[in-house]
Amino acid sequence: MAMNDVIAAIRKEAGITQEEMARRLYVTRQAVSRWENGETAPGIDMVKLICVTFNVPLERFFDMPMSYYCQCCSMPIPDEALHGTEADGSRSADYCKYCYSAGDFTAKGVGMDEFIEATAQMEADALGISREEAVSLMATLLPHLKRWREMAENEAAYGAEVRAAYGDEAMDAANEKYVRMGEAAHLQAGELELAVKEQLRRAMEAGDAEGPEARRLAELHAQWLKMYWPDGMYSPEAHKGLADGYLADERFRAYYEEVAPGATQFLRDAVHAWA
Repeated sequence: MAMNDVIAAIRKEAGITQEEMARRLYVTRQAVSRWENGETAPGIDMVKLICVTFNVPLERFFDMPMSYYCQCCSMPIPDEALHGTEADGSRSADYCKYCYSAGDFTAKGVGMDEFIEATAQMEADALGISREEAVSLMATLLPHLKRWREMAENEAAYGAEVRAAYGDEAMDAANEKYVRMGEAAHLQAGELELAVKEQLRRAMEAGDAEGPEARRLAELHAQWLKMYWPDGMYSPEAHKGLADGYLADERFRAYYEEVAPGATQFLRDAVHAWA
């Protein structure tokens, strides 16, 4: 759908006149009319304002679904030659060849803002817009793309604790490993997470933090951690330190106490006995 048709559709869905739309966007009615007639088009910043004001996703202004764009830099990847590769040489469904090669990101250990600054000119050249417009567009799109969205989720869940305990490089590496995990690995990790909770229940029923059920609990918990932690980061001491941290964090206590009262302490004791 052309941009002028998208704007007209958004206005009609909101049940408002061109004058009302103009008032809410701080422009003239004539400007809205020209957009809808296709005489002119709003700039990137105005498109962003329309999205925010009327609660519509930015990708609605594009002819293709969001999956058509690289899930790291937002550049279109319309043909096979532009796709990156997985570790086995197969085509990456999500990332372009400039961002992803042989199963890893080409730009590692960078935050979203750094990435935008480093790649905005390439985006501008590819889309035929100014660098300033590219920066504005990327700042709006990237938080919704797989790489940055999943990194933000992982950071929100574990970032403060891991950075405090192991440093920024370890957490940055953990974020990138999390994003690189395929759908099958995410499902496996989710199943393992449920298995840890079930084994915690069984071990607590057995009542011995040093017994066989508790040892099985600690082993499962270690397997689960290794799926998310960077290669080489896991050690018995790190595992014990994390378990100690659970006791000091209300979020983790609430998570494990869903199993039974005292579950966080029991898990901590089981990990210390096993590790």
